Amino acid sequence: MTSFDTFKLYISLKNHFTQKKYNYFKYNGKSRTSQDSFDKRKDKIFFQKLSKHSDVLGFLLSNLLVNNKSWIKDITYNENSDKIYNDWLKRKQSLTYVFKNDIKKLDDDFNSNFLIQENNHPTILKLYLSNEISLETFCILIDISGAKKYFDKMLKNDVMWDEIGLLVEKYTPFITYDKEKYKNILLTNYE
Repeated sequence: MTSFDTFKLYISLKNHFTQKKYNYFKYNGKSRTSQDSFDKRKDKIFFQKLSKHSDVLGFLLSNLLVNNKSWIKDITYNENSDKIYNDWLKRKQSLTYVFKNDIKKLDDDFNSNFLIQENNHPTILKLYLSNEISLETFCILIDISGAKKYFDKMLKNDVMWDEIGLLVEKYTPFITYDKEKYKNILLTNYE
């Protein structure tokens, strides 16, 4: 991957996670960037360094999930960036195991995990915010249950949900999982 390709990927992913209307998948990762604009940048060296990484997409994605406002310098030269990437990679590679362990932390009544009462956050959101379940498990549960529309309606003026809801919407398409398999895992857990 060239440093310009890395730049285009960074811009596309950053736009995907920060702009409601931009969709990385809809536009196939394309953005309005040019070689000319890249050549004028003073931070080209960071893209050159990152372009040598074996998984540029995964590295950028994992770090932008933690902070979607990260500058390329912060991602490239931050010692935490490698840890963030490695933790994300472990979750991705053992997604079924992570999911099975995470759902054990849910309430016994599955539906109660999603209920919003008296403007309180639902249990599932509290578990995610307290780092008891992973972002991937949270996204999968929201996707399988179809709870996002309900949360959007019930938590309409909740600043925290606005940010997290957008993150769920933007990150879920990146999670590769067999929906039927994960539904069956849930059904087995709640028998």
